[in-house]
Amino acid sequence: MSTAYDKLARPVQKWIREQGWAELREIQVRAIHAICDGPGDVIVAASTAGGKTEAAFLPLISQVLETPAKGQGFDLLYIGPLKALITDQARRLDDICQDSGLPVVPWHGDVSGAVKTRALKAPRGILLITPESLEALFVRRGLEMARLFGATRTVVLDELHSILDSERGIQVRSLLARLERAVGHPIRRIGLSATLGDMDLARSYLRPDAPDAVTLIEATGGDAELQLQLRGYISGDEDEATPSASDAVAVHLFRHLRGSDNLIFAGARQQVEIYADRLRQLCEAAHLPQEFYPHHANLSREHRDFVELRLKNAAQPTTAICTSTLELGVDIGDVACVAQIGAPFSVASLRQRLGRSGRRAGKPAILRQYVIEVRLTPDSSLIDRLRLGLVRAVAMIELLLEGWCEPPRPEALHLSTLVHQVLSVIAGQGGATAAQLHRQLCQEGPFRQVTTALFLEVLRAMGGPETRLIEQAQNGPLLLGAVGEKLVEHYGFYAVFPTPEEYRLIAGGRDLGSIPVENILSPGMMLIFSGRRWTVQEIDAQDKVIIVAPAKAGVPPRFGGAPGLIHDRVIAKMRELFEGTQEPAYLDSTARDLLAEARRNYRALGFADAPIVQVGEDTVFLATGCGTVKTTTLALALQSFGHQVQEHDGFLEIRSAQSTMPLGDTLRYLAAGNLVDLFAGYPNLVFEKFHSYLTPDLLRADALSCRLQADALPQLCSGLIGVEVSKDQMPDLLGMDPLAEVPRGTYRFIALDVETANGDSASICQIGIACVGPDNQIETWACHIDPQCAFSAFNIQLHGIGPEKVRGAPVFLEVMHVLEPLLSRHQLIQHSGFDRRAIQGAYGLAGREAPDWNWGDSVQIARRAWPEFRGNGGHGLAHLKERLDLIFEHHDAGEDARAAALVVLQAERVTGRGFVHLLRGR
Repeated sequence: MSTAYDKLARPVQKWIREQGWAELREIQVRAIHAICDGPGDVIVAASTAGGKTEAAFLPLISQVLETPAKGQGFDLLYIGPLKALITDQARRLDDICQDSGLPVVPWHGDVSGAVKTRALKAPRGILLITPESLEALFVRRGLEMARLFGATRTVVLDELHSILDSERGIQVRSLLARLERAVGHPIRRIGLSATLGDMDLARSYLRPDAPDAVTLIEATGGDAELQLQLRGYISGDEDEATPSASDAVAVHLFRHLRGSDNLIFAGARQQVEIYADRLRQLCEAAHLPQEFYPHHANLSREHRDFVELRLKNAAQPTTAICTSTLELGVDIGDVACVAQIGAPFSVASLRQRLGRSGRRAGKPAILRQYVIEVRLTPDSSLIDRLRLGLVRAVAMIELLLEGWCEPPRPEALHLSTLVHQVLSVIAGQGGATAAQLHRQLCQEGPFRQVTTALFLEVLRAMGGPETRLIEQAQNGPLLLGAVGEKLVEHYGFYAVFPTPEEYRLIAGGRDLGSIPVENILSPGMMLIFSGRRWTVQEIDAQDKVIIVAPAKAGVPPRFGGAPGLIHDRVIAKMRELFEGTQEPAYLDSTARDLLAEARRNYRALGFADAPIVQVGEDTVFLATGCGTVKTTTLALALQSFGHQVQEHDGFLEIRSAQSTMPLGDTLRYLAAGNLVDLFAGYPNLVFEKFHSYLTPDLLRADALSCRLQADALPQLCSGLIGVEVSKDQMPDLLGMDPLAEVPRGTYRFIALDVETANGDSASICQIGIACVGPDNQIETWACHIDPQCAFSAFNIQLHGIGPEKVRGAPVFLEVMHVLEPLLSRHQLIQHSGFDRRAIQGAYGLAGREAPDWNWGDSVQIARRAWPEFRGNGGHGLAHLKERLDLIFEHHDAGEDARAAALVVLQAERVTGRGFVHLLRGR
């Protein structure tokens, strides 16, 4: 034995001898030294059955036994993602602790109340708990957390790799921060993780404020065996005598899974039911007991409980055919094999699913991947020719084997999980002030990207008359509202990860079926369903309905993509596969043929030479080379110019017959960094469990933090057209009439701003308006104006507009001829009196009397909403931008008009009064 053995307590040494171990594993030796020699955080990374649990707990248990805590509370806290894993780990730790008298307490929904009651009365030893059960403790016994965990010296986070970039991961980080606050001291963190390509991700997750101080102990070699195969199938020419591709998949599953416990991830609920039915029929035909059962959210709770209990019963072989319902959080015991039908959408998800298999020492993890591709014909879609489903599946497996998984996006706001944590803190503490909540969750917790102003917006949304999640007591603290109390009381509250929502598709009043929606869709986009193309006409996020109409867009591809965010790295790996020659050993003969065919077609179509391929008079395919976030951003930007867009993995199919600008000019416009309204088409933005309680503005902010990347458009579009474009080149490029795009609707009010060419306020060279609709959504428009006078160097430096920018632009009266009908019937808002004087002066300079419009001043409104700014920075836009966290480019007329509108909207929320009342009096 190494000297590491000597650092362990005698009962632990005795247990090791009883196991008959000749020596400790190398990773256990290193972990014992690291944990015993200092108080720092540690990550132990190894494959399943690689000895991680013993590496962490042998020294931790030894420390507890040799230096017992003086205070009361559990000595060690273990947080695991699965009830089955907790049950298994509790059994192992019980064995280690049997001679020490140290209690081992598993805690989840299946543990008896008597066990929990005894632990609450006299908390000590090792508590093993799921994130959801720990959340429940905070909610139900928030004021007792200091007593329960006052003696806790270390928390062990298992399966760290599975929660890096998820709502659940943010929830766990928040719970840890709240726990440290409750006990009044830092708690050592030890993470147990599968080996990742970039372990710095795990370091940053474990201790965000000091990732470099986290010690990494990573196993070398000795990985558990992984058995995998990717089988390809071709559908499309079956007759009565030939089994369909899905029948062939079902037969293969039946032959290889029958008689053991397994999980089959089949995708959408419709696919789950199809495969469950075919496997049931195979059982009946063979006169064998039924052992294949569907499992998805639309099935009754009783049926799902029945399937889960069968999976845990070793005497009853059971295979569950499921959506993602069994990926996380459900206790089903160990399974022999994980089957995946269709391409997965994330490596993290594939890793998590595969983690259900091979948990027992000496047992391999088994992955059976099935991909069905359509047989090609002369009319087949370009997408079908590229075999994207197969190529994505291979890319995911390759990245899994490399140890890579999707990194977290540090700028993500996670506002849905923030709503959940606000409710949890208020429930656990019996109330909290806004300042206390912000300090606990944002300053000390994981929501560091949420500014004070944004946090207050979240609280206002939660306390709105339509929402009623929270309310404010007369003496100041925030309490649960009527809706909030019902949410928190329901057992489903504690989990933050939702089951992916399925939307019903309706065309002409007829229900077509349902599809899972986890990506942004917008009216005008195209989608594929039931072998046809459809144009999205309307999206109802509340009722989960998408209204569609048939799209006249040629033969639709069979591969329509899958719900979920595909990372840039996955698309890059797909491109490597297209352009490479490697044939992975795990492919069967059909899959190898399909990969070779995809490579031939990729080259024949020209994508190896250029990212843009013209396939019809008005149809173009773009190889974006990017994942879902950037590709969707580009799709929404193109759609705002009237292009019809359909997304595929790293590709966009674009039809430009109805567009206001040719595609090439649109890409150059975006490459120049010009602003574009990504939300002009009112896309669906409700994806996470508590999104429905947020306002449209908050949903947009959340989407921009993690599902869209507006700042990537210039570089992406420059890469597509092969040239960089500056804004100065745009006037000659656009060739479009800005006056044709003037808003035409009816609005609550319109904010207006102008920029001038020189010191004369009448020298207007740009005008911008921000039209605020009944739902407070803002539609912004701006236009350059030729002032027909000289520009001063100071003004050019201030706003960047000079003679070259206004060359060919309309003059003042031409613009006002179009704007007057809109402005004359609305309340106008300016920020200070300058804009009104400039408009009046420009009319006078043009020989006309200025119209008598209804003007208001957002400076007055700001003074009434924030009187504390008087003499303390003032109420100018620059200061309000800083204090209210407004996002806009100062000295651009459209942006400044939008900023003035935002000031009014925030003032309304702060004071609880409409802008009309704020303009009229105190």
